[in-house]
Amino acid sequence: EWPLRPGSQTIVTVARDKRESKMLLFVLLIGVVTFYNSFDTIKKWLYQQKFRHIPGPPVDSFSKGHGATLGNAKKDNAFLETFLHWRSLYGNTFKFFIKTRPVIFSVDPEVLREICQDVVNFIKVDHLPNRSLFGQRITGTYSILTGGGQEWAIKRKVMSSFFAKQNMKVLFPKLVVLMDSLLEKKIKPKVGDGTVLDLHELYTMIFSAIPGAMGLECDMGVNYPEEIGRIVNIFLDVIPHQLRNKDTLERLSFQMSLAKQKTTQMVIDMRTMGKEMISEKRKELQLMDESEPPTNDLLAWLIKANDTAGLTDEEVTDDIMTVYLVMDNMSKQLGSLFIYLINYPEIVEKLKKEIRENPITDYRSLSKLRYTELVILESLRLAPVLLRGTRWLNKDVTVGGYHVPGDCQFQYSQYVLHRIEEYWPNPREFIPERFEHGVPNVESFSYFPFLAGARACLGKHLAMIAMKLTLSMLLSNFELTPVPTETKPEIVQNMAVTRLKGGPFYQFIPNQSTGYVNVTNEPNSTQDIQV
Repeated sequence: EWPLRPGSQTIVTVARDKRESKMLLFVLLIGVVTFYNSFDTIKKWLYQQKFRHIPGPPVDSFSKGHGATLGNAKKDNAFLETFLHWRSLYGNTFKFFIKTRPVIFSVDPEVLREICQDVVNFIKVDHLPNRSLFGQRITGTYSILTGGGQEWAIKRKVMSSFFAKQNMKVLFPKLVVLMDSLLEKKIKPKVGDGTVLDLHELYTMIFSAIPGAMGLECDMGVNYPEEIGRIVNIFLDVIPHQLRNKDTLERLSFQMSLAKQKTTQMVIDMRTMGKEMISEKRKELQLMDESEPPTNDLLAWLIKANDTAGLTDEEVTDDIMTVYLVMDNMSKQLGSLFIYLINYPEIVEKLKKEIRENPITDYRSLSKLRYTELVILESLRLAPVLLRGTRWLNKDVTVGGYHVPGDCQFQYSQYVLHRIEEYWPNPREFIPERFEHGVPNVESFSYFPFLAGARACLGKHLAMIAMKLTLSMLLSNFELTPVPTETKPEIVQNMAVTRLKGGPFYQFIPNQSTGYVNVTNEPNSTQDIQV
């Protein structure tokens, strides 16, 4: 053996000590991580025990909760059907798990009444996906739809005057003129004898034009509403990509994709367009010597509402974006209606007969379209635009007979509620006549497609008028026949708001039009549309 050189032993010893130190550090790190995971697991388990007395389905696994079950249900477009099944097993109020966190789900009408009326304890969650798109602001946190707190309450009080029934009568003539214009300029030119159209796309164009008739007078909104509708639906298609787990390759790849960049730029462009409209409207308002905005000018009222709440033009822009997103809800509602009507030709015939025998001449004539109203109400039951909702519980409450700890998520579903046989005989059948003697179950909170209480939909009267006008315009002028397609049209259940897939597609054959004649502004009419 060769003898070691002077100092070599020291070098070997130091190297060995370094290796041992690294090994000790690694073992220590593993121990810390293990301790933290064990502590975190115990903490989550202890939190779950607070909900042990509330019934619910068994979890797929401790760490994933009901992720596998709900993930498979989404693939089969049976997400809310799963909750309907769980409700049949565990009652109107039960718990399920998002990963390790318990969530309370309820379709108990008394619980829903409390959720709708107590906006202080049951608050909107602060991470609604439509508030921003990968960091780019869409509707923000103070809009009339997604906001909360004192500013939101002030804005809502101001805007309730604009959306009141009495003011809808003032707006009515402008809506009729708009429908006639869309019919002549946008619909008839593209409809030949036997043309097939996607009804959802058609309705999107129609309802995207309505804000332009109410004061949002940008060139695109007035002359090219189909473009605004297309952009809004791109937003709605891209927004769900934000809900992927942050560490998934799918989400990361989408963040770097051209589609994400283009959509983000569309949001920026629409917000820029909104700010330009606000600037022009403020100039107009400065020239007016009036304490109140014009009754038929939505943008002027949005400006007043935000000024009253001490907010800025950024928040007015949020509201403009909100208006366009919400208008698309009406297109989905009528699209969903015609998906159901594919299987009910006798209802379509009855609907056409009433509409053609009662042409719209003024606001009061809408009340003659009684069966049309029943059909819309039934579609709002079976296919509400708002399929489900989420609230965050601030403090401990007792609901549905169970004590629920605070700092907990609450979910409810109109889709599930409207399919409970105790409230709705033959719940899966499309039966407009069930509303013949008024709207049942509204007071009992087992029918609330427009929500209720402090967060009831401000635009519900406008929505009913616009949907009646649209149905009257189309069924007066065209014969509509459903067209079979390879992909069956369906209502997608996965999101909180209805999404349509695969149409529906209908063939349009021109019919002798009854048109709209002698439209008058009758704000003192005593005939009201039931909602």
